Amino acid sequence: MKSVIRKLVAGPKKKTPFNGEELDLTYITDRVIAMAYPASNFFEKTYRNSIDDVANYFNEYHKDKYLIINVSSRPYDYSKFGGRVREY
Repeated sequence: MKSVIRKLVAGPKKKTPFNGEELDLTYITDRVIAMAYPASNFFEKTYRNSIDDVANYFNEYHKDKYLIINVSSRPYDYSKFGGRVREY
């Protein structure tokens, strides 16, 4: 059920596979990735990327070489990203 709702919300675009999930994030270039803010609560996780999945993805594939710029004006648990999040 969760994946059906996420597919409807994300629409027809290329997803990034990770640990059996499809993350709704897009590589604009090999160094710039766009994504919506990650979900922290159960309800949001039905239609958004889980913050844990996103953090695991970045920490596995980009190690300590990433910076997230939060332009959503909605804070979330930045510690999951090793403090590599800035608000704009």
